[in-house]
Parts: sequence; C-alpha cells; structure tokens
Amino acid sequence: MPAIGHPSTNHVTADGGDSMLKIAQGLTPGKYSVNKFGRSTNVDSSTNTDIWDGANATDDIATWVAPTQARLHNIVSTDATDAFAGAGAKTVQVYGLRDWDSRESSEVITMAGLTPVSTANEYVIIHRMKVLTKGASGPNAGVISCTADTDATLTAQINTGEGQTQMAIYGVPSTQTAYMTQYYYSAVKGALAASVACTLLVNPEPDSELTGFLTKHTIGIVTDGTNAYRHSFAPYSGISGPAIIKLRGNASSNNTDVSGGFDLILVDNP
Repeated sequence: MPAIGHPSTNHVTADGGDSMLKIAQGLTPGKYSVNKFGRSTNVDSSTNTDIWDGANATDDIATWVAPTQARLHNIVSTDATDAFAGAGAKTVQVYGLRDWDSRESSEVITMAGLTPVSTANEYVIIHRMKVLTKGASGPNAGVISCTADTDATLTAQINTGEGQTQMAIYGVPSTQTAYMTQYYYSAVKGALAASVACTLLVNPEPDSELTGFLTKHTIGIVTDGTNAYRHSFAPYSGISGPAIIKLRGNASSNNTDVSGGFDLILVDNP
C-alpha cells in the first residue's frame, strides 16, 4: 500500500520495547488501541456514501445515521439458523457508547433467528458487532441487523458470512481523546474505471447534533485495477471527545467497491 504524507514513525521506546504493542497488550494504563475498517460495495456516481455495511446493492443506505438519543436496539437475522440452537450465529457481541460521557461498553446477545432480540442497555452509538459463537454454517448465515428502537434507524449490520461489522465509523466519549495515527482507502475497478474522492469526517458535537461533520482530510484515488492509499499523521491527529469519526467516498462511476479504515490510540483524559 503506497503511503502519502508522512512516513511511518518508529515506535521503539527508550527501554527497547514496542510502544504500540504495549498499548495493544493493555500494558499502558489509560491508553487503548482501536482499528476500524469498513467496506461499501455500492458507492455510486456523485453520491456521498459512508464506508459501512449498509451501503450495498441490497440495502443501498448511503448515509449512516446515529440514533437521536440513547436507544435500545433490536438485533435480528434474515436467516432462521442464526439462533442459539441453530447452525449459524449463536451469540453476537455489540460495542458502543451508552452516553457521550462514558467509555465504550458491550453486551452479548443470544440470537433468535428471525425474531428480534433487544439489547439490555440503551446506546447513543453502536459502532461494532461481532459473532462470538457459531454453528457449522457460521459465522452468520444471514444478514444480522442492529436497529434503534423508536428511531428505526439501522445502526450497524453484519453482512452474510462476514462475522463482524465492516464500518469505518467510531464514537469517542467526552472522557477520552482519540489520536489518529493513519487512515487508508482502497477501491476495486468495476466494469468502468472510477475516480473516488475519499474524505475523513468528524462530528465534534454529537451530544447536541448528529448531522454536522467537518472535513478533516481528503484523498483522491483512481481505479486501474485495485488501488490503495494511506495517509500517516506525524504528529498524530488529535480528536477530542465527544465526537463521531467516519470515512466517506464519492465515486465517478456507479457500484464502485470502496474500502477504508483508520487506526486510533484512545487516551483517557486527566
């Protein structure tokens, strides 16, 4: 993956250890690693499309939307075998923020196939789901969706057979600051070559409004096969919580397959 911008930083510490590895191992108190990635298989011409599971030919949801306030969420599959007694996904873990002033929390959902199962807790954002346990046809036989109660907005989705969400979207609470080390994009050439404008977006006040995102960086790519680009930040780019971070693409040709992601170090505020 060719890099643009700053070169990679040497993360070896004075004691000879790898600082990034220590954070990932949980050996650096108050610091946490986050690796977010997403894929949209249906980025259309001149249409701003968030990089997440809902932007596909079937669902065709270009813009991801957070619930208007903390909501219970319903987890359900399009396949009956995604159930505890079935051959697909048996249990799913959801991750998110219960409010904008608390760290990430999670809970485990026991799947019931075509019957929705409600989360035990309310969330202002759910930014990750993954299959924990599965049967012989797993990880998931159908599409597993996570829909906010009352708002009826699709907050997260695991597409068939993928086992976890692919959403380049993340919520940061007010108690933490996110330091972005890099973000990246790739696009696969379809029937027609396409150029893709790729944008890093941040909403710095999701506790008061959910639609205003600031442009923090842009990358332009042209597909002539499969193209991938990365931008590394040196120094790291600081994003104070509360905030929602997400990636977006805008293509010159319909049905462009775009992937992207970003890496963060989360730091507890003093």
